[in-house]
Amino acid sequence: MKKLSMTEKISKWLMPFASKMANQRHLVAIRDSFVDISPIIIANSLFILLNALIFSNETVNEYVDLSSLSDLALMVNNGTLGIMTIFVTFLIGYRMANHYIAIGKIKRENLSELHAGILSLAIAMIMFPLFNEATLVDSEETVEVTGVYLQSLTSSGGMFVGIIAALLGTELLVRLSNKKKLRIKMPDGVPPAVAGSFNALIPECLTIAIFAVVTFAIVKGTGQSVPDIIQLIISVPLQKAMESPVGLFVVQIFTQVLWFFGLHGQNIVSSVTSPPMLTAIQQNVDAFNVGDAIPNIVTNPWIGMYTLFGGTGAILPMLIAIVWVSKRKDYKNIAKIGLLPSFFNVSEPIMFGLPVVMNPYLAIPFIGIPLVNLAIAYPLTVLGLVGRSVVIPPWVLPPIITTWVTTAGDIPATLLSVVLFILDIFLYMPFILAANRGMQENIE
Repeated sequence: MKKLSMTEKISKWLMPFASKMANQRHLVAIRDSFVDISPIIIANSLFILLNALIFSNETVNEYVDLSSLSDLALMVNNGTLGIMTIFVTFLIGYRMANHYIAIGKIKRENLSELHAGILSLAIAMIMFPLFNEATLVDSEETVEVTGVYLQSLTSSGGMFVGIIAALLGTELLVRLSNKKKLRIKMPDGVPPAVAGSFNALIPECLTIAIFAVVTFAIVKGTGQSVPDIIQLIISVPLQKAMESPVGLFVVQIFTQVLWFFGLHGQNIVSSVTSPPMLTAIQQNVDAFNVGDAIPNIVTNPWIGMYTLFGGTGAILPMLIAIVWVSKRKDYKNIAKIGLLPSFFNVSEPIMFGLPVVMNPYLAIPFIGIPLVNLAIAYPLTVLGLVGRSVVIPPWVLPPIITTWVTTAGDIPATLLSVVLFILDIFLYMPFILAANRGMQENIE
């Protein structure tokens, strides 16, 4: 019986676990919902960049006063990141219901995906506090208001409330909708949309009633709102864990290892990391917009600008190293083909074509080099020598330019990316040469 290599042993243990995690319905719904809203997040980031480099730029305003256009960036922020929780909550409920319809657990005529999305949003709004404190314009005086939802909750602050409302609400709605006794049978001539609404009427009313009663009991029993309790129990600890060096490196190692075995690491871990990461970048954006100190270091854009040089694992520096020192014709030919797509962070042709996946010669640098980059960038950012992330850039932006955009034009951070990019080329070289020697030994 053939003895398994260490790589094969790890793969045999990891693949089933990672596959289950990648296909778990709740995690998939969360992950895909964040993907759905990525275009509006990027659109907002472009206006933040315009505001930083042009509208609020003192040098530009010396020649042409464009400061009044800062309100334009604020308007875009209010309509995108400012109501991000609303979008995500609806989408998670929609996707969860769509999953159950697709696998045949419930029929579409008994429950529409739209009904699940709307109900999820309704539950989240029920869980938000009835009374809020607001600060008057041009004043430090605060007043208590009602009938108002705070942007701190509709943006990233209420994200976990929305996720819980969507997941639990949809699960309960699906189960209630499957009970025939709770359906209102309509005559055959009634339009399907109307019949579907009546089918969902009692299950939706019961679901709303249950969440409303539970929310009411929690508020009266604890004296705190549901978002405050969730913030205390889930949001704050998770964000602090992600902001710590240990949390950062654990997530990055997990991402790289999954990719090495052919699984999309970012997609798998994003269902867990996206909520705290989005909260962190939202806090950075808010602080940047009002000129305050940027609070958070670790965000998805910050990680990306130092690790995604052409794709996960710093693929572009690896390709340059191959073209430079490799004697293997197959490596060189594939590397030349992959240079252009990798320049725009499309790494799949190299990941599976070279391949990097399951390649023992490239395992150490592929997993280790991003960690080296973060180990250098993190303390420099802590010390304030390089800027923090305040913009979510389009993922196809080439390396180095990504850093400049993400930090709203911070030159030290951009120079650090240049240095790390060059360092990564040299770090890959010994392993490329080792791959050459391995091929030669196999031939001999």
